[in-house]
Amino acid sequence: MSRFQRQFEPLYERWRSDINIFLREGLNETPTWQQQQLFDVIQLESSLPVEKRKKRIAVRSGQGPGKTRSTGEAVLWRCLRHPDALCVVTAPSMRQCKQWVDEIKRTLRDAHPLLQRFVKCYTTKVEINGSDIWGIRTATATRPENLQGIHENHLTFVADEASGVPRSIVETIKGTLSNPDALFIQTGNPNTTDCGFYDCFTSQGDQWYQLHWNAEDTARDYPHIVSPSRNRAIELEYGRDSDVYRVRVLGEFPHQNPNSLMALEDLVACTRTNLRGCASITELTPVNKAIGIDYARFGGDESVVARRVGLAIVDYKVFVKRDPREVTDYAFQLQYDANWKNEDCWYLPDAGGMGQGLMHAFYEAGKQLLEFHTQSTAANPDMFADQYSEAWWHLRMLVKERVCHLPNDPRLLSQLSTRQYYMDRDGRIKVETKDEWRERTEIEESPDRGDAVAMAFYPHVSAAVRVSQRNPSGHRVGSKLRRSR
Repeated sequence: MSRFQRQFEPLYERWRSDINIFLREGLNETPTWQQQQLFDVIQLESSLPVEKRKKRIAVRSGQGPGKTRSTGEAVLWRCLRHPDALCVVTAPSMRQCKQWVDEIKRTLRDAHPLLQRFVKCYTTKVEINGSDIWGIRTATATRPENLQGIHENHLTFVADEASGVPRSIVETIKGTLSNPDALFIQTGNPNTTDCGFYDCFTSQGDQWYQLHWNAEDTARDYPHIVSPSRNRAIELEYGRDSDVYRVRVLGEFPHQNPNSLMALEDLVACTRTNLRGCASITELTPVNKAIGIDYARFGGDESVVARRVGLAIVDYKVFVKRDPREVTDYAFQLQYDANWKNEDCWYLPDAGGMGQGLMHAFYEAGKQLLEFHTQSTAANPDMFADQYSEAWWHLRMLVKERVCHLPNDPRLLSQLSTRQYYMDRDGRIKVETKDEWRERTEIEESPDRGDAVAMAFYPHVSAAVRVSQRNPSGHRVGSKLRRSR
């Protein structure tokens, strides 16, 4: 055994067991409390039984808190834990990949001398113990095939500047997470809502550890890292409410894409409004008891039922691969349990696709019904291209004013915040179709949750056909409905 090995092995055994010992002794590093959040999550994630791991960490940050440096330090520790462990770093360009490796070089300048001998940095890679297969590699996030075929046992993927990494690349990386000790870390400034990074904090939020680093906090507690005057300069130039300040300082996603219907910030605020208070607001809409239903198309996607009182969604249920009639029966049961009379309640189901064969059930049950079709004429045809667009725009107005209550469902909020609109050739507002939304966002699911909620809030039912309040047999509907099905 060489002198280097005798000196290094005891340190190595200490460092590989605890990331905080490695930071303190190996890198001579004292992290900020924000950076410590990341290190704590990585220590936890690397120590839990495999079946309990999420294997996914997302860090959105303003500029300055040190996300690249701390991610590099965490990755070094991940690589040192096991011989031949591999980390792959991807970013929108090779220049950004090289900058990431340069940060590793700067980190090692103050590291323990023995660690400096053990880890060597090159232009686009980092080698550990002189091994070609132990360390860090880089690959641009331009083609999924750049990241395919990587299946090492102890694998860490990092997506740097993650707002610019396409969803197809993210999905490719997620395919490697079946490996027992795999970990995927996404970091970056939240530059746009139209990306897979945004999904980590919305539709897929339950799958990720979510960290948020506000550069205002960094400037307050660590002014030597982020200058408070820098933040003030950005505020003076762009304004505190600007998207520039939100992204670069607050680490928040932009208010919304110019063509987006709703801002995530407003939607989140609507999940925190008082449910009873919003339910009691009855003067802003002529229909105060309504149930929106979106049926899965031909057995795929989801069926969703949303019951509204006043300006609040008070019941909300998602069905996966369930018989559409069962979904309809559940909606009828909601009406029965709420003691709503047929003449007081409106149903607003999606009558296209699978819904076509269900409309007779409403008529036979004597329900008040407004059938939703994608191309149905809007109540205000001069302003809206169709009824569907009119429904979404009405919900948009309520959300913008933050006067309604919505379920705190990340996937619902994602569908609502990423839906876009445009002006048709007649100058009318047109909301993109489900297929257009799926193609643009590269999200495989259908925005059924958003559709059900938008239909539940639709106020223009005066032109709808009021059907009989009694079924063909003459018995009042609902009196013999069974309890929970």
